[in-house]
Amino acid sequence: MLKKVLYVFAFCTPFVSTQAANLGLSPSALKLKVYKFAVSTNPLCTDLVTVVDNGSTPLEVDFSGSVNLGSGSLADGTYPCVVIEMSDRIKYTSASTSTAGNCVSGTEYTLDVCSSGTSKLVDGTTVTCSAAENKVALHISTASTASTGSDVFVAPTTVGDGSKGLMLAAALTVSGSTSGKFTVNPTGKVCDRADAGCEGGGGTTCEMAPPVFTFSKQ
Repeated sequence: MLKKVLYVFAFCTPFVSTQAANLGLSPSALKLKVYKFAVSTNPLCTDLVTVVDNGSTPLEVDFSGSVNLGSGSLADGTYPCVVIEMSDRIKYTSASTSTAGNCVSGTEYTLDVCSSGTSKLVDGTTVTCSAAENKVALHISTASTASTGSDVFVAPTTVGDGSKGLMLAAALTVSGSTSGKFTVNPTGKVCDRADAGCEGGGGTTCEMAPPVFTFSKQ
């Protein structure tokens, strides 16, 4: 079957924050170290096809701007699952300072997003997360309804799964000469743990919740 060349772009949606000072802050930078970018025609993320492979040296990508993640060959079709194999250490910079002062404008923070639990990599290897830096696989699928959660590094098990994976708002469609525009929207996803409205509120840290992901044609 004829394969189509897919160029994968990441776009961070420009943000306008109108939220209170402690809750719903937005990042001016969001950096991930990416090992692989894979897709599946199955919303449960089976039979993954790797589109981008950076080998053993991950590419650090700042999703705050337009980024070309790479290219690969895919058959025409609909791909409702995306898997980003990445370091579990993400970096983000708050665009503004919270009232409590745990989030400071211009300061870069590092968050270990998988210090416990497990993750299943693109090749099927299971990783046990720890306090050390780990390679994990973020599963983003139209089958998941989760916007937060502890099991985002494993695939959803059913359509409508609210506890595993992260929600992909729209699937990737490959048809003819197509480029995939992968949109990452982190608007309002930074919050001060001192604010009771911050997920898991209570504490003295600046937190980052998962962005909103979707696809459209480039």
